[in-house]
Amino acid sequence: MSVLRTVAQQIPGLAPGIFFFALTSAVLGGAPLDLAAELFGEGQWAAARTESRRVQAAAEVSGAEVQRARLLGAVCALRMGGAGRAEAQADLAALWPDPSAELETRCLAAYEFGLADRAAGGRTNALAALKFAYLQTRAPPLFWRAGCSLYFLLKAEKQIRRQEAATWQSLQSCRDAWPLEVWRECRPRKPPGTSLAALPGKWVVQFYRAQIGPAIGSRCDLLPSCSEYFLQASRAHGLLGVPIMADRFVREPSVVSARETPVAMPDGRIRYADPVSDHDFWMRK
Repeated sequence: MSVLRTVAQQIPGLAPGIFFFALTSAVLGGAPLDLAAELFGEGQWAAARTESRRVQAAAEVSGAEVQRARLLGAVCALRMGGAGRAEAQADLAALWPDPSAELETRCLAAYEFGLADRAAGGRTNALAALKFAYLQTRAPPLFWRAGCSLYFLLKAEKQIRRQEAATWQSLQSCRDAWPLEVWRECRPRKPPGTSLAALPGKWVVQFYRAQIGPAIGSRCDLLPSCSEYFLQASRAHGLLGVPIMADRFVREPSVVSARETPVAMPDGRIRYADPVSDHDFWMRK
């Protein structure tokens, strides 16, 4: 049995299986990422990330292997969560449009970025990334999952679905071919019940996105956007999300001028990471 199959059997769930499929050439034959892939398969995200960084720094590895190691390190950071998540998203955002990287590496990076951006409330960038993975990959498991994830994104966004009529028709045509486990893996999970204290913030964001946002366009220079930041703060802290959001408005010019955490978006725009978790630590237990 190959190393790939041995490791893959240890990995439950969606993204790890796709990741090993995309990295077949790196995992087999004692390639530089062999150890990192095994650690990833065992769920040892921190160790796998460290090993992937070692591969990136090695002088004898090829450019393609460096890109795979870069991808693996970013995926590990996403699995670990915490402060490294924004950096991982930024790395994936820069990797998937990079024409110097192998196509399947770019496709998997686009898929991972699309899922992460969508989970953070993004729509436009998530759409572009998932659409790229769906249209460009030649790996069936990634094709199914990118298509299924894109299907649920468009299903939830009526306005975007109208703009992407051709893509929506394509997804409708091939959806019957997606395995049942793919549907189960990609179906959005119902979020926990929203507390009453969080409802005002949710209503404000819904009104802004429906009535104001389309008219003025995207103006926020921070990631996540101000509306998503307010939504996350309200979910986590109820009515205290209002002063947290006010603090963000005050800080925004200084964060942008400092340029400490730039994130290159797929459309070429530069935004600056400023997650809620960086500013509410004193409120968490």
